[in-house]
Amino acid sequence: MKKILLLYFTLVSISSAVELSLEKSIELFKQNNRKLREKQVSIEQKNLIRNSKVKAGLPALRLENNYIDHDNSKNIESSFQNGLYIAQPLFNGGEIYYNAKNAKLQKELEENDYSNLEVQLKLNVIQAYINCLQLERELEVYETSKVEKTNELKKQNEFFKLNLIDRSELLKIEASLYQTETAILKIQNNIDAQKLNLKTLLGIDLNENISLKEINFNSSSINNIDLAKDIKNAINNGILTKKLDKNIEISNVNAKSSRSSLLPKVNLEYGYESLENSSFSKTNDDWQWRVGVNLKWDIFNFGSGLDTFNESNLEIEKQQISKTDELEILKKEINISYLNLITSLETIKTNKKTLIASQESYSIDKEKFANRLIDAIDFLKTESSLRESQIAYINSQLDSYLYYEQYLSLLQ
Repeated sequence: MKKILLLYFTLVSISSAVELSLEKSIELFKQNNRKLREKQVSIEQKNLIRNSKVKAGLPALRLENNYIDHDNSKNIESSFQNGLYIAQPLFNGGEIYYNAKNAKLQKELEENDYSNLEVQLKLNVIQAYINCLQLERELEVYETSKVEKTNELKKQNEFFKLNLIDRSELLKIEASLYQTETAILKIQNNIDAQKLNLKTLLGIDLNENISLKEINFNSSSINNIDLAKDIKNAINNGILTKKLDKNIEISNVNAKSSRSSLLPKVNLEYGYESLENSSFSKTNDDWQWRVGVNLKWDIFNFGSGLDTFNESNLEIEKQQISKTDELEILKKEINISYLNLITSLETIKTNKKTLIASQESYSIDKEKFANRLIDAIDFLKTESSLRESQIAYINSQLDSYLYYEQYLSLLQ
């Protein structure tokens, strides 16, 4: 009865699991991933900063109200002064303009970082998804091995009862079965851990039961890869190139902005204010219009402004050097990724040949073991070799897809 109930709950659990494909997983990650949402908030913040920098060049309306409580013993009445003023920057060496332009570039840089983060997290999703599939297929291999060893153990136990084999042969099969059961427990634990990682990336409930579909990968698409063309496009139009160009542009703007500190600042102020020391007892007929121009210029500051300007120019050179270096690294990574991809395809072919040979060897040794031509140790070695060949072939297939996605991510 307990076994029936356990089977029932297992079937219910499987049927209620959310079935995910790789495409669906990527879609969920784009919708729910918290890191992406955090980056979206950063973009919104940068946009508000840009707006504030633009508005710094617009007229500002200011209200002032000053009240002075004098000593009545000296027959001086309390007084107040009110004013409504409009201030408008006339000339500031381009500081406001370059600050606004810098803020705009910072926002665009944040958007570039969002695109790069999306590419990297998508690759993480694919990696976690493939890890889960590899472990699940590895689990199938070990569970098949467990079934075969269990059956073999029953058979050998009958031989032992008939005194056809000694107990050591029986114990070797039994020990191998226990090792397989231990491996199954470890794999199941790893599957649970990898699924937790995947669910975190997808932004879904950690208690949600999920099942994963197989990946359909057509390796023939790799034949269409043009390495030289891909490198050229990545260098000219890739996310990394756009980021590096944006850094250089920001450095240029900062240099021009720092130059503004060497120039005068001129502001226009237009106000409507009460006369100085107007009394509360007086009427409001003493208000007047006033217009003024304010000039501020740091004529001498021991060259600190010039040092800042020179430092900004050096930053431009630094960013240009960084761009050359980063793009060289990108070229190298694309080449290495391509070599890994080609190697993985060849590995699939050799692993398939190894698997076929291992299957044939296992069939032969299984027959020999049944006829007592080899002992349990030799048989278990052959069985272990077959299991390793099966897992290697499975992993090489999925690794090839992962290498392909890694290659594509570098071209973004």
